[in-house]
Amino acid sequence: MSVITEATIYSLSIAGLGFLGLVVRYCFKSKCVNVSCCFGLIKIERDIEHEVIQQIEEEKTENKNENSMRNVNNV
Repeated sequence: MSVITEATIYSLSIAGLGFLGLVVRYCFKSKCVNVSCCFGLIKIERDIEHEVIQQIEEEKTENKNENSMRNVNNV
């Protein structure tokens, strides 16, 4: 005989809302433009243009930092 208490319902609802929040967060962070599953035999298209631009900017910043450190060491 099982008794579902208010605390159990509260705990399950909090866990469900937490899971839903994680799913929404993942969807916003995803770089997928188009996702198809079984009927399309799993086709996934990713938009990596922003990621490539960000990587190039990070490399430029690292190079500037290295050059400035070299100039400081040479002085």
